[in-house]
Amino acid sequence: MKKKIQKYRLSIQILCLVLSITSFLINSEVATLVFLGLTIFSGVFYCGWICPFGFIQEIFGRIGSLLGIKKRKMPMLIHKILVSIRYIILGLVLIIAWDSIFNILAFDPRANFLRLLSLNMITIGAIAVISFFLIVSLFYERPFCNYFCYQGARYGLFSILRPLTIKRNESICVNCKKCDNICPMNIEVSKCGNLRSPQCINCFKCITDCSVEGALSYGKMVMTKNEKKKYIGTLTATVSILILAFIVHSVFIEPKSQETEANKQIETQTVPSNSDESKVITEEDTKNLGDAAGIADGVYTGKGEGYKGTIVVQITVKSEQIIVVEVLEQKDDKKWFNRAYSVIPDKIIESQSTEVDAVSGASFSSKGIIEGVKDALNNAHKNN
Repeated sequence: MKKKIQKYRLSIQILCLVLSITSFLINSEVATLVFLGLTIFSGVFYCGWICPFGFIQEIFGRIGSLLGIKKRKMPMLIHKILVSIRYIILGLVLIIAWDSIFNILAFDPRANFLRLLSLNMITIGAIAVISFFLIVSLFYERPFCNYFCYQGARYGLFSILRPLTIKRNESICVNCKKCDNICPMNIEVSKCGNLRSPQCINCFKCITDCSVEGALSYGKMVMTKNEKKKYIGTLTATVSILILAFIVHSVFIEPKSQETEANKQIETQTVPSNSDESKVITEEDTKNLGDAAGIADGVYTGKGEGYKGTIVVQITVKSEQIIVVEVLEQKDDKKWFNRAYSVIPDKIIESQSTEVDAVSGASFSSKGIIEGVKDALNNAHKNN
C-alpha cells in the first residue's frame, strides 16, 4: 500500500495543476479555509500534494536526476538559518505590512506561477525569478518551499499542533537515516518520535522509502509525559504569539487604517449610485480640467494589473471631469485591496489626475486601480 502513496500523490498534483489552470484554486476563500482546516488536524497536505509551484519544482528535480545531476543537501546549520527567512517574511506581511515587502512579493514565484497558469500577464522580472528557482530545483529539492515561501510558513505554523502526524517507532528503527536523505524539506526524521516540524509537507517519501516495515507510519500521535509537556508548551507559545500578533495589529495597524478611512469620509461625500463601490467627486462644479479634458460625457472601462490578476475599472466622465471611479472586477485579497480602494479613487477624483501615490501596504492594488483608470481614459480618447 505504501508504495502506491506516491502514485496517488502524483495523480492529485496533476489534477490540482489542471484545476489551477481553470482558476479553480486561485483566490478561493473556501479553498483556503478547507486547506487550513486540513492542516490544523493532519498537517501541510497543501504544500506536498496540491501546490502547483511545489509540483513544478519536483518535476524539475526529476529532470535533474534524469540528466545525471546529483541532488545536493544544504548543510544543516545553513539550512536552519535560511529556513527563518520565510517566517520573517510571513511576520512582515501579517503584522507590519511594509510597502517594501509587497514590492518584493511582486516577484513571488508561487503566486506568479499561478497567474501564468490562469493566463494572466506577469513581468519579465517575475518570469526571471520563477526560472531561477526552477533551475536551482535541478540541484536542490524544493528551494523556494524550503526557504522563501511565506504561505508554506503559515500552513506550517498551523500544523504544529496537529493530532495526526508521521510517527517513528524507535524500537524497530535501525537509524539508517534513509528518511533524512530522502526528505525534500531537509528534516532530520530519524531524530523525531512524532514528527511535528512546520517544515513537513506530508509528501510521505520518508514512509515509502523506509527499509523497515512499520518503522515509520502516519496516524494519531502517541505521547509520553515529556512529549505532552512539550506539546502543552508549544500550544501555549503558539496561542501567545497569535494573541500578541492580534494586539499589535489592533493597537498599531488597524487604528491607522481606520483613521485614514475616516478622514476620507469626512473630506468626501458619496452620491447615491447603483454600486456601493462607487467613489464620487464632492465638488461637481469644479473648473479645473485634468486627465479627462477633451473626453465626452460617458462611461468608460479599462484594465490594470493587481497583485493576483486583472483589475477592471469603470469611470464616469461628465463635463470633462472624472466623477466616478468604480472597480467592477478584481482578484486581490480583500484586506489589501480595500486598503487601496478606500483611498485611490478619491485621490484621482480630487486631483483629476492619475498621478497619485500608491497606498502603503497595498501598492499593487493601488497601481492596478490607477492603471485601470489610465486605460479607461486612453480608451475614451480613442473613442472621441
